[in-house]
Amino acid sequence: MNESELNEACWEERKVVRINAAGRHRINDRIIREESLSLFINGVLANTFACSPADLEALAVGWAFTQGYFRNKKDIESVSLDKESRAVSLTLRKNNGNINSMISRELPEEEAPKDITLSHEDIYALWKTFDAQCILYQSTGAAHAMALTDGKQILMLTEDVSRRNALIKIIGKIVLNGIDTWGKALLVSSRLAFDMFRMIESTELKLVLCNGAVSSGAVIRAAEARITLVGFIKRGNMNIYCHDERVS
Repeated sequence: MNESELNEACWEERKVVRINAAGRHRINDRIIREESLSLFINGVLANTFACSPADLEALAVGWAFTQGYFRNKKDIESVSLDKESRAVSLTLRKNNGNINSMISRELPEEEAPKDITLSHEDIYALWKTFDAQCILYQSTGAAHAMALTDGKQILMLTEDVSRRNALIKIIGKIVLNGIDTWGKALLVSSRLAFDMFRMIESTELKLVLCNGAVSSGAVIRAAEARITLVGFIKRGNMNIYCHDERVS
């Protein structure tokens, strides 16, 4: 399934009555699709999601990673999707030492990550590209998106009816593809709360850019983790909440 077909699988056509300045009309409209997905880890039901039916393996892997079930891709034995039963089975090496434990990824001071610095014009240009690639949002107006960037181009993007699922999916893709996140940034098309920010911390990303509001909890954690957090991004405006040295 190509990217276009994947996006189309996430919406359906419905007849609606639309009332606007031109009057009352019956039209076909696209509505975002939301389905249930069960996640089994080593044969045990671990979670059930209400999600858009795309990047489901990434959703499973990203959730398990952010919940501390494993540390890196080599801990995964297999991941498989059963479309009929709407279930993903994730098998982890049982001796990986991380089952039901939170991940600690603190780095010694001397192992500081490769940094990323962007100008405000770089950020505006990235956002224009990001918006153009948010096909599910453009088609339904009801999707949230997350993207990974190296500051020059969008490296990968995920969308979902849930902003948390979209975030978990991008983290899952990062893990499955073995992406080195140092020197890269995360684009967030929604507001950002504390629980989402805790997921982001596990990726070691040091620059987080969102076009919505951010919570005080997210700002506090970003400051403590030395992560640059930017919100309310639109042409001609952005708020940098902490560690502004990464935005010139």
